[in-house]
Amino acid sequence: MTQSLRDAAIKLWGAPRLGAKQDIISALDIAVIVAVTDFRGTFTYVNSKFCEISGYSETELIGENHRKVKSGQHDVAFFRAMYREIEQGRIWHGEICNRRKDGSLYWVDTTIVPNLSERGKADSYTSIHFDITDRKQLEVERWASREQLKRIANLDPLTGLPNRRSFRQLLETTIRQLTDFGRTFHLALLDVDTFKEINDSFGHSAGDYLLQTVASRLRELCQTKGFTARLGGDEFGIILTDVTPAAAEAFFEKALEKIRQPIQIGLTSRRLSASLGVSVFPEDGNDAENLFQSADLALYHAKSLGRDRFELFHANLKTVAKHRSQLLSEIEHGLRRDGFELHYQPIVPVVRNGLISLEALIRWRHPQQGLLTPSTFKDGFSDPAVRAAIGMFVLQKSFYDLADMLAAQFPLQNVAINLTNSDFRSDAFVDRFFELCEETKIGPEKLCVEVTESMFLGIHQERVERGLRRLHEAGVEIAFDDFGTGNASLTHLRHLPIDKLKIDRSFVANMAACPEDQAIVRGIIDIAHSLDKAVTAEGVETKEQVELLADMKCDYMQGWYFSQASPPDRLAKLITSLLPGIE
Repeated sequence: MTQSLRDAAIKLWGAPRLGAKQDIISALDIAVIVAVTDFRGTFTYVNSKFCEISGYSETELIGENHRKVKSGQHDVAFFRAMYREIEQGRIWHGEICNRRKDGSLYWVDTTIVPNLSERGKADSYTSIHFDITDRKQLEVERWASREQLKRIANLDPLTGLPNRRSFRQLLETTIRQLTDFGRTFHLALLDVDTFKEINDSFGHSAGDYLLQTVASRLRELCQTKGFTARLGGDEFGIILTDVTPAAAEAFFEKALEKIRQPIQIGLTSRRLSASLGVSVFPEDGNDAENLFQSADLALYHAKSLGRDRFELFHANLKTVAKHRSQLLSEIEHGLRRDGFELHYQPIVPVVRNGLISLEALIRWRHPQQGLLTPSTFKDGFSDPAVRAAIGMFVLQKSFYDLADMLAAQFPLQNVAINLTNSDFRSDAFVDRFFELCEETKIGPEKLCVEVTESMFLGIHQERVERGLRRLHEAGVEIAFDDFGTGNASLTHLRHLPIDKLKIDRSFVANMAACPEDQAIVRGIIDIAHSLDKAVTAEGVETKEQVELLADMKCDYMQGWYFSQASPPDRLAKLITSLLPGIE
């Protein structure tokens, strides 16, 4: 052993000066892990540090092949390359993973020095090792950390699906790959239609479970074809390649059908639905940005058509979106520059001693198109923020106009304003109502708010009901507009603070010629009176309608038979002409 170790030391560091040889050999034997094998790989010597790190005693190692500590972590090519070097008398250096007696692994930085016979052939090998297990473990941990960070960066933690970042990378890669081959693919954006309602009604845990369920269903659908990811909130993305247009449409229909399957939330079984917007590469966009934009426009179109459906992008959608964007911008500009005003239509009492009310109706004095009614800019009301801004304008303007009317001693019962659920997104609208009461010294009883059934079906249902009760308790009259057209109007009469019903104009219009409509109108009036609620008939345009409604004991009438909506400066004469009632 001493001669082999001495020869190895001389090969590695050169011949030491006289008197230092034995010291170097002793130090080397103490400081490092040393083993000597014959040319067959049988251990002929191991030092104490080799025994310490391997867990074997000297007796257990001497005479055994070096394969006794083989870990199985290196392949055949690794050892072939190593033996090719040392068999030709060259020193080999590398890192080797071995296995201890207890089965655990350890790593050594290894130098193998061939010991040559007089004939110049290697007849034994001296291995000098340094323990690098801690360093390798740290490298493994760092690698694992990098992999974990990479995983975190590319996966959605809630659903386990790829996230928006990963989806965008795959989309861009797909575009690059398919561009060169002239191939096509489909990009779909999916929104869960009922997510916000369930999230608000059942809590965030239920919302999370819903998203996980949708993710699971989409993952199952996309196992054999397609790629899906959660892009954020309740939005998911799908990339579908190598399918015909017909196959793609069948796939998206199947996706919607899967999502329609009921989901158990607590004790309640709910049916889901989703909307899908689809764009096709390259005709709908030759880069990620334009494909996303096209799919998003198609998704918006699917929602506008009633949801629970998929729509393919077509070029006209960009024109519509551009028009809508321009319209919203013009509306916001008009609100800032006093381009909007209120006109008022009389609500006339049937009895002679009743006071006239007014309904405030918004008008837009457009700089190029002149005076516009809401029907000409109704697309602007699709944006919740714009609806809320218009609602606040109507509230404030109606108070100021009413203050002028009362100062002029107009004989008015109240002024009605139309609300939307956007007015109840926060407490700001109701708070501002009471601030205006203080500012103008107008009592809440001089205002009426008109609501529709759709306001009680959205995600702000509880906030809407809470706001209305707050107004009603202060003395504000609540009118249920468009009554008779909804599905659950009678239910709302039982639970909401409703004072007045407004019969939808569609029933009044055909009342004289249609016995069925006449029966509906009479039935609404009778039901309302039995519940101690007043009734207003809208859309009254003929004397025959007036006489029929009066005969049915309708309380109020409104329509062009009496007057169109008029600006404030024409109201004094109009109101005087309508007094003292219809009878």
